[in-house]
Amino acid sequence: MKFVHTADLHLGKSFASVGQAGKELREGQFAALGKTCDLVRTEGADALVIAGDLFDSNEVSSRTIKRATAILSKIAPVPVIIIAGTHDVLDEGSVYHRGEFAETPNVKILGKEGQDVIVGNTAFHGRSNDTKEGGVHPLQDLSPDHDAEHNIAVIHASVEIEGKSNPNDYLVSQDEVAASGMDYVALGHWHRKADFTSGGVAAWYPGAPECTKYDEADGAGQVLIVEIEDTGVKVQPCDIGRFTWLDEPIDLSVYPPGGPLESEIKSRAGENVLIRVRLQGVLPRGQVVDPAELEEELSGLFCHLEVDDSGVGLPLDDVEGLFAEGTIGALFIEQLKERIEQADSEEEKELLQEALYLGAGYIAGDLEVN
Repeated sequence: MKFVHTADLHLGKSFASVGQAGKELREGQFAALGKTCDLVRTEGADALVIAGDLFDSNEVSSRTIKRATAILSKIAPVPVIIIAGTHDVLDEGSVYHRGEFAETPNVKILGKEGQDVIVGNTAFHGRSNDTKEGGVHPLQDLSPDHDAEHNIAVIHASVEIEGKSNPNDYLVSQDEVAASGMDYVALGHWHRKADFTSGGVAAWYPGAPECTKYDEADGAGQVLIVEIEDTGVKVQPCDIGRFTWLDEPIDLSVYPPGGPLESEIKSRAGENVLIRVRLQGVLPRGQVVDPAELEEELSGLFCHLEVDDSGVGLPLDDVEGLFAEGTIGALFIEQLKERIEQADSEEEKELLQEALYLGAGYIAGDLEVN
């Protein structure tokens, strides 16, 4: 058995936070779905598994559904096995009850049409999310078919990790994976690729095939090719994503405003690059930085550029003149300067100076607290 495992495409997502680039990103999502289906054909895969959140919501347009089903129908008769996730839950208003899916017979929605699909000698078992309320352990609802040679579970859930997973989420523990009796657990929900194989049972998140935000960029952009044989399970990641999301801190003491700062930003340029530049450090004396101007001048080099100067501190001369005597700001500066003079090392002194600059800026209201 060979199949392609993906999840979390989030078709129809607005990407409002990146403005005009949102249209390109929405097209990129459909392109990623097309590449995934191309991979099914070129690999000679027996099935395509989508482990939840194919759509970003149940309110997506009919056009979005038709584009998706048209792409999926092109790999017929290869079955496309889908479960609903947390964004496209299988409730009464679910996107999967809409008429467009009736025209794609190779698409099987687990939970809507039973919990099992047999493909050759392999049984696929799935538990669609049917509510946004959590605390549900979907893998516990699935049992292997002992008449099948191989068994695959498909769920959309967070691995239960203390301090990381939300108890109100759909959950799966690694002990549940180990005791499932499955050959492979196809996970969805987390947008970074991750291996949670437990007790000899392979369990993977493929990650989102196209990144959707900055903080998931280090584990998205791929799908998984899974082969199950008598000797075991082989999982091969395959690059699919087109866009690169960068969250880049740049220290103004190293790259001051003007040529050095612009050159450092330009070094990340690319037509498929979305970048959030987070300016940090102390602004050199006598210099200014204008985020809006930088965005206007350099945005043509990127798919999307945003410059955040909320982490920029003020020069010492400016700090000392910020507050009237007797105010909280003046007291803060006085105490920090005393601590700087008593610093035991140069490293401690530098940290305290940075705290002085940034803290003064926060109190003055010139900087935002993140």
